[in-house]
Amino acid sequence: MNNLIHIILFLYLSCCYSIVYSAPIKPNIHLKYHLAISINPGANSSYVNYAIVGENGGSLVYTKFISLDEFIRIAKGKQFSPANQVGKNMFKDFQIKDCFYKIDSLECLKKPEPKIFDLWALRYNRNPFCPPDCSPAEYMLVEGIGQHKRRPSWPQIQILQKYGIVYLNDFFYGDKLFELLSDFQKQEWRQLYQDAVE
Repeated sequence: MNNLIHIILFLYLSCCYSIVYSAPIKPNIHLKYHLAISINPGANSSYVNYAIVGENGGSLVYTKFISLDEFIRIAKGKQFSPANQVGKNMFKDFQIKDCFYKIDSLECLKKPEPKIFDLWALRYNRNPFCPPDCSPAEYMLVEGIGQHKRRPSWPQIQILQKYGIVYLNDFFYGDKLFELLSDFQKQEWRQLYQDAVE
């Protein structure tokens, strides 16, 4: 009888041990999705890249690149996305002018104000699509406000770090991204950025 109790106890403990130690460990992942922009040259030959990123504990663990049109629709709340589940107009929330993101409006294109696709100007001192011998397209922004040919100055990078990046190749995302967009549309902010030279 004693042997039977020992065998039953041994089987019970073996079973419990195998259940505890063979159960897969589920990581504690709670993704929060955001719209994001990078001013790092991408594989799609673009100097401004648009994405939806997933953040977990302050780290980006998911990236899905999207088009500029899709970015604008999601930011306006016109297209459902986990990055804007309530459908609010983020441009209005951050007081970003209509002509900053109305890329299909001829009236807006004629205005000599930067547009969302002109964010390359933060990195470069000249439009990478228009080298010195090019003939600029109508209404094209040619001169950038980055100090150097391919990168901003260190003081300019420090300004950009206030918008949530650590390195120039990082994504701007979430509220910090829309704060950057709001500031980039202001002439006085662009002048402050341009004057931050080494």
